[in-house]
Amino acid sequence: MNVKLFVFYCFLLAVEGVLVIPKNPPQPWQAALMARYIIHNTDWVALATISTQEKIKGYPFVGLKSSSDGPMTKSTGVTYLYMTSMDVSGKDVESDNRVTIMATLAETRYCESKSFDPQDPRCAKVISTGRLVNVPKDTDEYRFGKDALFARHPSMKQWPTDHDFYVAKVNFDQIDVLDYFGGIKHVNISDYFNANITNLINQDVKFSSVSVIEIENY
Repeated sequence: MNVKLFVFYCFLLAVEGVLVIPKNPPQPWQAALMARYIIHNTDWVALATISTQEKIKGYPFVGLKSSSDGPMTKSTGVTYLYMTSMDVSGKDVESDNRVTIMATLAETRYCESKSFDPQDPRCAKVISTGRLVNVPKDTDEYRFGKDALFARHPSMKQWPTDHDFYVAKVNFDQIDVLDYFGGIKHVNISDYFNANITNLINQDVKFSSVSVIEIENY
């Protein structure tokens, strides 16, 4: 990282209380913003569960789930999923709701445009671990989460009603970002939710203050 640039941004934070972010993905030292950027600008996550299948009971199992943290005009940082107990992952979380999800900019054109292999650390990823919980029906959050999913994934409206799909979300215990060489960075969860990047994909914007030195590398 350019030291002068780092000092300049810290000065902005200290004096103005805002940070000016460009249209492209955030810089590697802006881990909370990067995590939010990835979650908001991707449409699916890999969902790791603890398997209940007889032959692999207790093993990690991974599925793919369509996701949304809100329509493009509103990012919440909350990862909403449309779940059913009729699929393998749904059965797993009924037994043990501890999960890990991963989203990556390999889903977008960004990594390809930079000639980054999906495994290249610069092809940024956010890996979040926590518990998958049902969003209670007849709440504003349930309606928001369902609308957010349907806005990103219109075909969900035609999914079978007898599958009892429900809106779920991940309550995070740990959020990790891998977006550059040097290992993953642990993102403070409060910083993650304070890093509002709704319009980052479209234009330069100003954001409220967030911590910009995240993190331990290992």
